[in-house]
Amino acid sequence: MTDPRLEDHLTRHLGIGVLDTRVGDVEIWRHERPEFVSFATHGLSAVPILAICPQELVASVRHGQDGAARYLVQLTLELVIGNDRGVVNNEIIPNGQPLLARTDISGILVGPHPYLEESFEAIFDDNRRAVAEMMTLIPLATPEIAHADSRGVDALIDLLEDTNPPLLDVTRSSN
Repeated sequence: MTDPRLEDHLTRHLGIGVLDTRVGDVEIWRHERPEFVSFATHGLSAVPILAICPQELVASVRHGQDGAARYLVQLTLELVIGNDRGVVNNEIIPNGQPLLARTDISGILVGPHPYLEESFEAIFDDNRRAVAEMMTLIPLATPEIAHADSRGVDALIDLLEDTNPPLLDVTRSSN
């Protein structure tokens, strides 16, 4: 059973949510706020997978790019459930070719949400035990993945912080 704090947490940080689809017992909800749209799992934290903490997946994109966020969350959720293993922060999941039609997005970086405060990253119970860690799926363009392959994930994160690309725009390209 999903902890009731999850819905409150996601609504507070991502905006009002509505159920969009299901993958097995896990729901994927669409959340909207003025700056962006997010798709998030509701219930992955109740699925027994190998992970340091129970987790939920989130992807945020610009308005009008809903399908991309839904696809990234659903694809990653199917991977997690299929492998019985969660994702970890600073993990890159490459695809080798574009994941999204007519884009240069060919993988994702799992990490903290680039546009939300740190309080979004985890939900705790009254005893300060983690109820769920929010694992944000950040779309990566092919050159960004190549940068990580040649210089490492930390170098990519430094590059993203220095250049501040529009990470919510899946139509972006990166050099």
